[in-house]
Amino acid sequence: MRRLLYLSLLLAVVLLAVRCKEAYEPQVDFKATNLLVVEGFLNGNGVTTIKLSRTQGNDTRGRVVERNATVTIKDDGNQEYRLSEPEPGVYRTNVSLASSGKYTLHIRSADGKEYASTEVSLLQTPQIDEVSWKRSGSGLQIYVDTHDPLNNTRYYRWEYEETWEIVPRYISYYELVPKDPFIPGDRFPYLFIRRRPENDFPRACWQSERSDNIIMASSNKLAQDVIHLQPVCLVPNNSWKLDTRYSILVKQYALSAAGFEYWENMKKNTEGLGSIFDPQPSEIRGNISCISNPEEQVVGFFDASTVSEKRIFLTKSEVGGWLYYDGCIDKYAVNDPDSLRVIFPANTPVDARGAGNRIEGYTGASPECVDCRLKGSPIKPDFW
Repeated sequence: MRRLLYLSLLLAVVLLAVRCKEAYEPQVDFKATNLLVVEGFLNGNGVTTIKLSRTQGNDTRGRVVERNATVTIKDDGNQEYRLSEPEPGVYRTNVSLASSGKYTLHIRSADGKEYASTEVSLLQTPQIDEVSWKRSGSGLQIYVDTHDPLNNTRYYRWEYEETWEIVPRYISYYELVPKDPFIPGDRFPYLFIRRRPENDFPRACWQSERSDNIIMASSNKLAQDVIHLQPVCLVPNNSWKLDTRYSILVKQYALSAAGFEYWENMKKNTEGLGSIFDPQPSEIRGNISCISNPEEQVVGFFDASTVSEKRIFLTKSEVGGWLYYDGCIDKYAVNDPDSLRVIFPANTPVDARGAGNRIEGYTGASPECVDCRLKGSPIKPDFW
């Protein structure tokens, strides 16, 4: 009897443990659709970009861009700056603004609804002191250091853009040219009739990627307004980004206390979900409201600041021990139709082998190992 009781208690504990591991599904109101989403801020020393879209429901990440809206920024002197719409849902302007001014975002949608932000001050973002890096077991960790000697900033946010160089593993000196005229039933309807024109394939390409996570920190609880070794970006161990040369541009923004709270809530809601011990979803209220209908919720926060930037470059040799493997190997076929059609045209010709003028065979590799345009752009960035 005692043994049976023990087994029953053990079974109950196991069942309870299993139930505790069930995924937590927060109760979300799926009726909140077609909400206006405002992304962007007032850039005090560059181009201001405001993106407008509409939610399609809380159960989807899909959005519909908000076109043909009238977007303006007004200062406390009643001066108005209108943003143009160079692409659907994206509104831009580039104006010089007074650092002591206060500004308000106004939006009039195509259907006549009016939206406005609260009045915000233009914050002066301190310069970035240093962008540094350290090799770790997980990869290459990028850090940022900054400080405000006046102790006025306290709240910070960062974004970054990575760019890396792609050098093809093989150079293609030959090209497949169809036989002319084409003979039906030909076992191999290609001829290596000439070397590939020089510079036919670029010798280098570039790929870029922008941050999509929320990076922020505060010195509000410190005696001095100093941010030291704030993690910004992790390049995963042996990533292709550092196969040759890598660059990262870090952008720094000063935030108001209200803006920091908004981004902090956004971070918790987008990155902290997964268990019952994580912060649960909360209604995120920004500083933009619908004047036409005060009950309508608007997603977004309008802030204003200057932007500080710093870029660094790194090479694989500087980091050391970076073992990226691209899987590229060359294949060889003797110069007869039956052998050649085994590796061509699935592969791109690389080189010829033989003695004197006699070509005994050809090597080839997959197109991604020869033509870097399949992985990036051949246009060299201005800053490279």
